[in-house]
Amino acid sequence: MVGIEARRGGSDLAITADAVVIADGGFPGNAELFRKYIGPRPDRVLMRHAGTAIGDGLKMAETAGAALINLDRFYGHLPSRDAMESEGLWPYPQIDAVATAAIVVDHGGRRILDEGLGGISITNDLARLEDPLCGMVICDAPIWETAGKAAQIPPNPQLLAGGGTLHQADTPATLAEMAGLPPEALADTIGSYNDAVRHDRLAALTPPRSTRSGLPWPIETPPFFAIPICAGITNTMGGIAIDGWGRVKRSDGSVIAGLYAAGGSTGGLEGGGALGYVGGLIKACVFGLRVGEDAAHRR
Repeated sequence: MVGIEARRGGSDLAITADAVVIADGGFPGNAELFRKYIGPRPDRVLMRHAGTAIGDGLKMAETAGAALINLDRFYGHLPSRDAMESEGLWPYPQIDAVATAAIVVDHGGRRILDEGLGGISITNDLARLEDPLCGMVICDAPIWETAGKAAQIPPNPQLLAGGGTLHQADTPATLAEMAGLPPEALADTIGSYNDAVRHDRLAALTPPRSTRSGLPWPIETPPFFAIPICAGITNTMGGIAIDGWGRVKRSDGSVIAGLYAAGGSTGGLEGGGALGYVGGLIKACVFGLRVGEDAAHRR
């Protein structure tokens, strides 16, 4: 039988159909699944979504024998940390371009990730930490005046206009004091980073710095800026394994007859080690159409 079993008014209900399509958007709003697959502190990650995608389809598919894939990655961006308390600071502005051109440090003033992989990767790396709210972007005037104005809704000037925190100082030491960072550690981090940028020694940094999403800029021209950031999750990249027609697959590669999945509930097209991103709307449109075409043939 193809269909679903449900409950209505305290009574069991069986609904038969030629096909069942799961398209509930993944599990970004499910704290339990977030902790299981992504990171330990969903309460310290900005829920940058409607809150309605809580993984019900994922769990139903798994119960039916579906394989799940790439559940540890998600699509998201870097808002101001103040967005955790202020709705006026999300979904925009995003700090991604500034972070990619500059450095991200923790409370100890040390770099904690590869900024060169881009905003989505930085967001994922932060969300996996024990304290996802430890990140702070450090940049200087040229970065703030270029990368800071590069987005469609740029952080310069929208961050301050929205009431977000932007520390500014004429020296790294003063900036560290304003931002609550150890001055000596931050100065050492900036110095090592600048030396690596000048002498093409990015791979020798700890952690190494790549250039996939753009070249790094030196941080040397005052004023200097510190921007507290947070990881904002929009939708999960992983999910139910499907084939090219959206048919749900078992772990052995066979398909479950009559069961389909589309959009953000699916996995296998995005994520992975390099965090490839296609786009939730593209996945929904393409596989929604392909699922409809294949399901129609079942009649």
